[in-house]
Amino acid sequence: MAEIILLADDDPKIVELVQVILENRGYEIHWARDGEETLEKAKTLVPDLVLLDVLMPKLNGYEVAHLMRENPVLKDIAVIFLTAKNEPEDKVAGLRAGGADYITKPFDIYELLARIEAVLRIRGVSGAEHRNNRRLTELSLADPLTGLYNQHHFLERFSEEVARAVQREYPVACMVLDIDQFQMVNDRFGPRQGDQVLQRLAFLLQRTNRVVDLVGRWQDDQFILQLPQTDLGGAEAVGRRIIQQVKRSHLVSADPAYAVTISLGLAAYSGQRRRSEVDAQEIPETLIENTRQAWKQAKERGGNQIITSGTLL
Repeated sequence: MAEIILLADDDPKIVELVQVILENRGYEIHWARDGEETLEKAKTLVPDLVLLDVLMPKLNGYEVAHLMRENPVLKDIAVIFLTAKNEPEDKVAGLRAGGADYITKPFDIYELLARIEAVLRIRGVSGAEHRNNRRLTELSLADPLTGLYNQHHFLERFSEEVARAVQREYPVACMVLDIDQFQMVNDRFGPRQGDQVLQRLAFLLQRTNRVVDLVGRWQDDQFILQLPQTDLGGAEAVGRRIIQQVKRSHLVSADPAYAVTISLGLAAYSGQRRRSEVDAQEIPETLIENTRQAWKQAKERGGNQIITSGTLL
């Protein structure tokens, strides 16, 4: 298994250069463009190493490193700061934030490679123990059929996102969807084909949505989505796009002409109330319940449609 390295930098030229060289050395490379995306991808990938710029949008590198150290899943991931900030106090701040090393731009690529190899070797992340631990972490978070987040972990991540939305006063939407008359797919084509349909829909949902969105399997053929910084109108646009994607996709390989439709329920939190007026702990549960009630209405009205529950606060 190749070591996973997450490049966190908002400069695509730097990323392209480093990515090509590291991939040629056999590493698996992923890119995050800002601090918030870095944390989201780190939680998803659980990488072996994060190459972390300091000057990034939304959250700077020091803030990202501190938040990683506070997270039990992320706290042991190696971090190397790769940044243009080259004052002694900057390096001290990076090392105090938990960085294993601090490299300044412009950098010598061979020195970068040597330092990456040294940090990985010291951390022992190329050994079987780390790979097994990462695999166990992935299995505890993922639905075994689709590879999406399971219900328990989705709820944890959704609660974290709602707390951020309340803190920073931005909207967040929730979507629940399922396949209309899914039992007919199982009855006509068999449960194995039904499982393949769920896997294909899961892949479609991941491919269709933004990298900051989160997709989970709620239960059976039901999926749930978290849409950060998205109001109800934006969520409806996402829902319409998903419906069109499903219509154009041949989800049933045994009969590509078989028409699969979906029903969607939507609800959103506006983010417009002051933090002191909002109970962030109650919002996730209420938002999901409202979303599921909207989904039930869509099913009761015949399916193949979107029903919105409205906006909280």
